[in-house]
Amino acid sequence: MLKRILFLTLAMLSLGSVCALSEPLPLTDGAESADRFAANPRPIKDIGDPHVLSSGGEYFTFATGGPIGFNVWRSTDLTNFSKEKALKKVAWASGDYWAPEVYAANGRYYMFFTARRKEGATLRIGVAVSDAPQGPYEDAIGAPLFDFGYAVIDGTFFYGEDGTPYMIYSRDCSENIVEGRHESHLYGIQLAEDLLSVVGEPVLLTTPDTPWELTTGDYLWNEGPAVLRHEGKYYLFYSANGFATKEYALGVAVADEPLGPYTKQKNNPILNYIEEDGKVVVSGPGHNSFFTVGDELFTSYHTHTYTNAPSGNRQLNIDRAGFHADGTAYINGPTIAPQLRPLADLGLVNHMKRAKSDTPDAQLLTDGDTCQSVASEAYTFTGAEAAFAWDAPVTADMLLIYPAQGKALSGQVIVNDALTADFALDAGQKPGAFVSLTFAPTEISSLRVTFNGEAAVGEILLLGSAE
Repeated sequence: MLKRILFLTLAMLSLGSVCALSEPLPLTDGAESADRFAANPRPIKDIGDPHVLSSGGEYFTFATGGPIGFNVWRSTDLTNFSKEKALKKVAWASGDYWAPEVYAANGRYYMFFTARRKEGATLRIGVAVSDAPQGPYEDAIGAPLFDFGYAVIDGTFFYGEDGTPYMIYSRDCSENIVEGRHESHLYGIQLAEDLLSVVGEPVLLTTPDTPWELTTGDYLWNEGPAVLRHEGKYYLFYSANGFATKEYALGVAVADEPLGPYTKQKNNPILNYIEEDGKVVVSGPGHNSFFTVGDELFTSYHTHTYTNAPSGNRQLNIDRAGFHADGTAYINGPTIAPQLRPLADLGLVNHMKRAKSDTPDAQLLTDGDTCQSVASEAYTFTGAEAAFAWDAPVTADMLLIYPAQGKALSGQVIVNDALTADFALDAGQKPGAFVSLTFAPTEISSLRVTFNGEAAVGEILLLGSAE
């Protein structure tokens, strides 16, 4: 009799669990959350080499565009922009104003840019200053920043860990011939504290020397540098191949010191063109720069406006970036499907950053890498589930699941061991597509995610209002 009572009790408990699990998560249609997202390309076209400065709650975008001077596009949401003139011209240059980058330093704003010098019709790097991020900017020294007797472009600025300022630039292929080939090489040099002159001699950092950089015959490039410091190392991002080819792409090299030596990352390029069914859908992503919003790292870069006719007409793109635990850099792009705007601007947090899990390798689902460009850091499910829990309940209203490189997936989420929702994402979606489940604000103490069959997943985000 005792065995029968125990059996019935266990059966009732099991039935109760099944009933609880059958209760649906209170999903909504997501319309109220549409403004959380923005899609590439952004509405700035016929430009190149974009650089975004975040300052005072606004975003200021500078770019190559037009024969004289530079415009600035101002925005509060990286979606809607207004345009005004930032730099009209400088007396020493005749045209070809390219690749402006603006930095706050020494209580002012410094614009480093490329222009064609009147004397000798050769390319040089200049510097202009302003008291406001939008300008107007004025030439700081009445001449190029330096002159080593050869054409230079694409100057980028950064501080070393000890506060020493540096510039990395590209020695342009127009005046650099190596073994019969025109080649652009990256050099670094120290700047003076006032950022208006150089100290010492330039140091060669990188040349186009790996297979993916050698697609354009007798003209080869390492150009468009950008530098980040991360955990004691220097990451030099650069672009290679012809700017008007689909193969224009982005790589990264790493060093222990600001002026190298730099070693190129093995999984380069980390941002590359996308081709689907023989059709190019994203062409020539490259020449990037970085900016942060809250604790999120973003990169701006350009792609060709006309994928079937690559040219100097390019457009602004913005995606997230970061670093894996082993120090390798990644970029969550190129994307076309709408992506989350900066969480700090939205007043949201990703609760997965505080989740705990006993699932092996679950950190791959919360490391920030959606595995859009490289799938090697994805989590592969083969019938198992990923389980997460929080020490104290968190309130959320949106769950995003990113498949690696846009692969199809389907499965089920189980919230608090009681609320369930099925999901599915078909193949053939726009690059950067993801599963999105929106629901009424819910206190969540546990989350389980199961998949139907094998699935490669880059990231899981659980979003709620910042506390």
